[in-house]
Amino acid sequence: MLMTPVRLFCAGLIALGAVMLAAGALARQSESAAATVHLVSLQGAIGPARAGHVVRVIERAAGEADAVIIEMDTPGGLVDAMRDINNAILASPVPVIVHVAPTGARATSAGAYILYAAHVAAMAPGTTVGAATPVTMGGAPGSPPQTPDEGDEGGEAGDNGNVLEDAARERTAPASPQAPGNDEAMRNKMVNDSVAYIRALAELRGRNGDWAERAVREGVSLTYSEAVEQNAADFVAASTTELLTVASGRTVMLGDGSEVTLALEGASVERVEMSLPTQILTVITDPNIAFLVLNLGFIGLLVSFYNGLEPVTFVAGLICIIVGLYALNTLPLNYAGAALIVLGLGLLIAEVFVASYGLLALGGVVAFAIGALMLVDTDVEGLRIDWPLVLVMSAVMGISVLLAGSYGLAAQARRIVTGREGLTGAIGTVLSWANGAGHVQVEGERWQAVSSDDLQPGDGVKVVSVDGLTLKVKSSGRS
Repeated sequence: MLMTPVRLFCAGLIALGAVMLAAGALARQSESAAATVHLVSLQGAIGPARAGHVVRVIERAAGEADAVIIEMDTPGGLVDAMRDINNAILASPVPVIVHVAPTGARATSAGAYILYAAHVAAMAPGTTVGAATPVTMGGAPGSPPQTPDEGDEGGEAGDNGNVLEDAARERTAPASPQAPGNDEAMRNKMVNDSVAYIRALAELRGRNGDWAERAVREGVSLTYSEAVEQNAADFVAASTTELLTVASGRTVMLGDGSEVTLALEGASVERVEMSLPTQILTVITDPNIAFLVLNLGFIGLLVSFYNGLEPVTFVAGLICIIVGLYALNTLPLNYAGAALIVLGLGLLIAEVFVASYGLLALGGVVAFAIGALMLVDTDVEGLRIDWPLVLVMSAVMGISVLLAGSYGLAAQARRIVTGREGLTGAIGTVLSWANGAGHVQVEGERWQAVSSDDLQPGDGVKVVSVDGLTLKVKSSGRS
């Protein structure tokens, strides 16, 4: 039976609907099959806040992503923060790719250790890696002083003043005629521990352990192309898209011993930003901000004391001091610098109560400035207090204390104008007088008065003293 035009039209609509349903199903299947990658940025000095953010991204990716990309550009960071990141990478159930990017970025000091811990290590053109020598700063008791051979630039601190800094040091030094002291022994322990740690990472990931040891002992660095040639990095990738394409097909071993073949080409990339609390923590742990907050807290307490423990400024100052101390506690403090700051603040406070004509204030400002410059003894960008801020805050503290002291001295020297004591020196007029006593009018009031002068009604008098309700006066015409 021939189909009528109506039947043909209906059949066509049914066929078109079937095709559309099939296409939608294929699209959904393709979308579900595409990999998802979480990208987290690690830029600047590595501290607790940034490390915590990276660790949380890696842990969260376990059930949400097929891989994690750490886009890194760092001069180094705290040792504990670096190890927290590495521990998260080593235990991660999904592959972690470290990409030193963008162009011009660096993986210096702690960054080199993180690059070696990654399942896949890539570098963008124009990037560098290396300079991972551990150095102990002179802040902790018994710690060795930094020498020129131990590096003057780059680095970062860990607990007890340990830092990872850019440094240059000969791998093999001539034997000393004397046994090494405690300082040298401590440094040798740190260097050897760092060498063992980065060699273990190199062995785990199949990378160049010999160069990694040189990066620790000698502070050497490599360009992006040299890093690939010497097997310190896996390949060069100029962009995230290229990174995923080149990484696809590689097989990596996860922390549980299982092997995964990466299939990331065309993957959906989701950049994970810091939460607001983490951003706030990142700001306050900046040493310059921490130093500023600490000083604002001290000024707040001073203002509160001068206003009879006024509660608002007292609580605000106390909060600022606690926040500042917390932030500074995450940094490699030099204890001598901290002691000088405490001494300087003590001298500034003493200036208010002791008439030293500014000598205590001057000594306090000098001690405060020197201590602030010594407080965080590292050249790592983002982990040091800028000297202009130190000078400004020292000047502000000194001027504030001097102004407060001057105000207090002026208040003590100012004549009392209220109460009985305020009548001393006041001028009045005799109302009646007989036999050395009588009544006078002072400041609009009638008072009993006595005097050794011969006075007459209408004479002017000056109050010498007050005895109860009786004024002792003298003629205002006499000195």
